[in-house]
Amino acid sequence: MMYLPWRASGARLQLPRDLEIAYAVGRMGLVTIADPYPLWYGSCHTCRFGFGRLTRLGLLRSLPRPNVISPAWFSLTNRGLEWTAEQAGCDERELRTVASIRDLNKAALSSRNRFWTSLALSCRRSPDIRIEYFRPEWELRPLRQEHVHVVPDALLGLARQEVTGVRRCGWMVEVDNTTERTAVWKSKAAQYAALRSAGRLYGTADWRLLALVPSARRAHSVAVAVTAGGAGAFSFVALTKSLEDGKAFDHALWQCLELAKASEAPPTRCLVDRLSKPIDKADQRQRSMVDRDLPSKNGAISR
Repeated sequence: MMYLPWRASGARLQLPRDLEIAYAVGRMGLVTIADPYPLWYGSCHTCRFGFGRLTRLGLLRSLPRPNVISPAWFSLTNRGLEWTAEQAGCDERELRTVASIRDLNKAALSSRNRFWTSLALSCRRSPDIRIEYFRPEWELRPLRQEHVHVVPDALLGLARQEVTGVRRCGWMVEVDNTTERTAVWKSKAAQYAALRSAGRLYGTADWRLLALVPSARRAHSVAVAVTAGGAGAFSFVALTKSLEDGKAFDHALWQCLELAKASEAPPTRCLVDRLSKPIDKADQRQRSMVDRDLPSKNGAISR
């Protein structure tokens, strides 16, 4: 369908980019212009005009903000969600529309969005690696089983296709903005440690834990708490900024066990270390357009 099923004036639909943007915003749920702009625009200024056009088309809406200097947050409209799901060929439950930003941890949400964007940019630069899935917290929470008491901010699956099969790695991603006490991190680590040997968690086997933190000092305190909770061997910590702007696959991670012992140790690990080792057989299942990423975008936002 080249036209929207409702009347829109003052703007024209531009496909496939508008569909890609609407799908990405629907997956993230709520975004500021600064979060996903590098995927389609050269600057925040250009993105501002682009999102304004999508707002006039009725695909996006700008949520009320407390004052004019606060960043604008955008979400899909209800009809924008229906149109995006139909055109992308996905279930409407894969997308989300948000009506209010009250009571939301906006700093953590923006950090998660920028990390997600950086992953997509990194996959464009490393075409042999793909995002198999990136499931945000709102999608994981309904899947939580009774014995599971932790819900990560995101679940990430990466894969590399090789002649001998597909190599995969899974990550439980926790975004930290210094709002949680270290005692909470210790308790959370203990729960992850107990679940580590219990099989699949949210459908993912052989996963590891990644904490995104704002500073090196916070990285060390989280590493100490996580190690004390018994999860230091399979948990890693990284500065949020160090993995943004298409640097998601850089060697910018510390293993918590190592950092807890040596606070001055440099980061030497990366998200795709495990992809250098065979850990699974090739997946022969046919994948939908959404699973394969959106058309013509090798690094598009994946579900």
